[in-house]
Amino acid sequence: MIQEAVLSTIKPLLETRVFAYDFLRRTFLVEPSQDYLRSLSENQLVSAFPFQEEDPELAEGTAKVQDYLNTQDVLSAEGYDRLHWDYTRLFIGPYSLPAPPWESAYLNKDKLLFQEETRRVRLAYLKYGFLPKHYQQEADDHLGLELDFMYQLANLTVEKAVVGDLDGFKELLQDQADFLEQHLLLWVPAFAKNVRLSANTGFYQGMARMLQGFIQIDGRAVKELLDIECKFKFFGGEHSHGKSH
Repeated sequence: MIQEAVLSTIKPLLETRVFAYDFLRRTFLVEPSQDYLRSLSENQLVSAFPFQEEDPELAEGTAKVQDYLNTQDVLSAEGYDRLHWDYTRLFIGPYSLPAPPWESAYLNKDKLLFQEETRRVRLAYLKYGFLPKHYQQEADDHLGLELDFMYQLANLTVEKAVVGDLDGFKELLQDQADFLEQHLLLWVPAFAKNVRLSANTGFYQGMARMLQGFIQIDGRAVKELLDIECKFKFFGGEHSHGKSH
């Protein structure tokens, strides 16, 4: 059936987006844990990161992170402390942050948190019932939370495609395209530059490049998925309106 043919064409891309956003949200939302670093070291997740051949920034970042993992014992007490301190110094404090991880720090003219920028991000979250774990304690426009939101929507997009809900599929993709254009793509380049210039480890220097490269590619990927609506004619009949067998 054409339904299976088209789904098999797009499903790998949809699932790749889930993997990428899961990887990035875990990198920037919280300090690196021993389990996270062990997973990166043992499972070759960095080398498996998608679209390296399509973006020099992404390829360079991936190579830098992988080289750091290959040459530094990040699971040793010293290696772990070095990465943990780099994250803390860059994104938490206690000193002035060289790379603040909040959208409003880049788009608000006074660099204040919990302002209009934060409110607009929160409204995007509320449409999907996405409530950050530390609601009203951590500003909603923290990079890790924005990446987590995109991860949740990417997961929902796969589900809508599998059950044949074209309207839901299109709405999710459009909301992701809007969120990228109105939020992540507006401030992540400046954030990533700050990290590249200020990080003491090749790990976070490379992660910043991976982040910037991926969201640029994903912005194009989501638009391409929206443009293939004509290929979704198989969502008619018994597969319309989100029905499945």
